Amino acid sequence: MKFSIAPALQKLVNGRRVLDVDGFLAECQTAERCGWFGAYTGEKHNGDTTYTTNPFLACSLGLAKTDKLMFGTAVSVLPIHHPVSVAEDACLLDAMYPGRFRLTTGAGYFTGDYEPFGVSLDERQHRMDVGMEVIAAHRAGKQMDVPSPWAGKVPPRDPALGPDRLEVFIGAWSPAGVRRAAHDADGWVTDPIRSGRWEQRLAEIYREECDKLGKKPRIVLFREAWIDRTDEAARATYGPHVLGYSRVYFVRGNAFNERFDPWLKDVKSPEDLTLDHALEDRVLCGSPQTWIEQIEKWREAFEPEEMLVRMRHYQGPDLGPTLEAIERITSDVIPKLR
Repeated sequence: MKFSIAPALQKLVNGRRVLDVDGFLAECQTAERCGWFGAYTGEKHNGDTTYTTNPFLACSLGLAKTDKLMFGTAVSVLPIHHPVSVAEDACLLDAMYPGRFRLTTGAGYFTGDYEPFGVSLDERQHRMDVGMEVIAAHRAGKQMDVPSPWAGKVPPRDPALGPDRLEVFIGAWSPAGVRRAAHDADGWVTDPIRSGRWEQRLAEIYREECDKLGKKPRIVLFREAWIDRTDEAARATYGPHVLGYSRVYFVRGNAFNERFDPWLKDVKSPEDLTLDHALEDRVLCGSPQTWIEQIEKWREAFEPEEMLVRMRHYQGPDLGPTLEAIERITSDVIPKLR
C-alpha cells in the first residue's frame, strides 16, 4: 500500500491566514525523500481553508520542485468550471510531468464554492456528468458538442503532448458518487470525515459497480491523521483541531449518521461532541502501534491501494512537528504493516 500526503498551503500568523508555500513544499519534499507516493491538494473559494482557489497551480509548483512525487487534485470542483479547460489543463500537466499528475474531480458540497461562479448546487449532478463526459471525449480524441449548460466543441487532445497517461479519479461520499467513480473514472478517493463504517458501505457499493463493469476497483483511503510516541501525546496535539472541524461538520450535518455513529443519538449540539466521538473509526491519531492496528483493520475492510493522510491544517499543528510525523510514519509504521 502506498502512502500520500495532503499538505497545507496556508497557516495562521498572528491569528490571520496567510499563504504558506514554503511549508507546502517542505511537506512534499520530506514525503518524497521518505519514499512516499504522492501529494494532493484541493480547491476552496470561500471560508477558512487549508487549500487555495487553484489546485492545478499548486500541483504545478510541487511538480517543478520535486523529482518523483506524484501530485493530484483532491478535489477539483468540476461543476463550476468549463470542462474543456479542466481537460486541457490536466492533459498538459500529464504531458509536462509524465506519470506524475492525477486529476481528481468532485461535485463539491459547499455553496461558497459555487456562488462566485453563479452556479447553483442544484445543478451539480448534471454538470458533473457532463464534465466527466467532456474530459473522456477530449482524452480519446472524440469530437463532440459540449452539452448545456456550457457551449462549444470538445477539441481533440493535442498530439504534440504525446501519449495520454493521465489518471482521472473521483472524490465522492455518496452512493451515486461512488457509482459515478466506478463508471467514469479510474478510481475513487474517499472523503476524510465520515467513519470507517460509513465509508465501508460506500466501498461495497463501489466494488459491486466495478464488478458489473469488469473494472478493477482502485481506492484511495483519505484520513485525517497525527502520530506521536504515545496515544496521549497524539491526542493532546491533534485533539483540538479534530474537535474544532468535527463540530463544524456537525453543524453542516454531512459528517455523522446515526446508522454508522450510534452515539449520535445522545449528541444534541456541537458542544456535546467529544474527542472520543470524533476520533472513533474516523481519524488516525495515536502511537505507531495504534496506527498499525487501525490501518490493518481498514486494509481488510477497504483493500485500498493508497493511504492519503492530512496532518497539518492552517491552524496547526506546526510545520516542524508535521515533518517529524512524516519521518516517524516512514520509520515506525510503514515497514511494520503486513
